[in-house]
Amino acid sequence: MEMINQLSDGKTKAFAKHCFERHSKAELEEAARGSPDQAEMKHWGISPGQWEEAVAAALADHQPSS
Repeated sequence: MEMINQLSDGKTKAFAKHCFERHSKAELEEAARGSPDQAEMKHWGISPGQWEEAVAAALADHQPSS
């Protein structure tokens, strides 16, 4: 979880870890193409920007290392 560990905001990092552990790469790719999930933002207390940052970090950590 290299990219997730670089996140400085605690709520964003916690949501990113949740996304990484609960969703597949394909699910995260689909989420990244859409709009931030209002229910998740409310539940986690995060902004649209934090949601996008967390999903992007979780998706990046699903990519194979080079």
